[in-house]
Amino acid sequence: MVGVDYYSYLLLKYLNATSDLPQNVTIVNTYPSPNISGLVALHPSVVIDEIGLIGNYASDLSQAGLTTFYTNADYAQNYTAVESYILTLGKLFDRNKEAQQVVNWMNQKIQSFETSGDTSVAYLLWINPDHTFYTAGSGNFINAIIQLAGGSNVFSNTSGYPVLSPSRLILANPQVIIAQELTNFSYTNYMINTMPGITSVSAYQQNRVYIMSENLPTFLLDEPGPLSVYAIQMIKLMIEGKAPHYVSSEWVESTLNVTLPVF
Repeated sequence: MVGVDYYSYLLLKYLNATSDLPQNVTIVNTYPSPNISGLVALHPSVVIDEIGLIGNYASDLSQAGLTTFYTNADYAQNYTAVESYILTLGKLFDRNKEAQQVVNWMNQKIQSFETSGDTSVAYLLWINPDHTFYTAGSGNFINAIIQLAGGSNVFSNTSGYPVLSPSRLILANPQVIIAQELTNFSYTNYMINTMPGITSVSAYQQNRVYIMSENLPTFLLDEPGPLSVYAIQMIKLMIEGKAPHYVSSEWVESTLNVTLPVF
């Protein structure tokens, strides 16, 4: 490995696992656009890209003479799709055995974490200044995790990641609200507390509102990959009322013992 994108490096840093990388690996900037000249300078045999992220720059990479291989895990609807991409990468690098070990590890974790239940859950991916919010509908990865954690997504009658009005949240009346942190905890809490009609929602009345740190907890839930199996247990503990109202990286690391599967 000669290079790794900044966000992958950041995740390893959260886990104190940067030592798993080669000592001379280069951290490649990908935001707001990929550093193509920097990639070329590394002379990679192949560049692994996520089509959902690199999309518009695919032709630029090709024109620069880079050999690319694209995954599409960001659009995965379940763990089966994620595992399929892992096995495909195993074939690409002639690491079939190791890829299968990662998939086996994931399935063992899923089986140990998953549970059945029908607790109604609303996930607030982002809250806009006017209190409209982005959420996760059916047919996406976050919805699958909520179900495996023993929850029932109150917005499963929508698809993709729709923007909804506060009235939709009030009407859904979820038993649990899980929100992604907006800049910091205080501001996120303020936006939830000032949402029109929030005081009539069961989750608010029963003090079952949880805010996830924008660091490791959000990575686990929002990024389909091997470590996302821990999101099942994280969400399950919120549904069961066993998580703090601010779910921090430190709490997740110590409670879930998040470790990177290396084979």
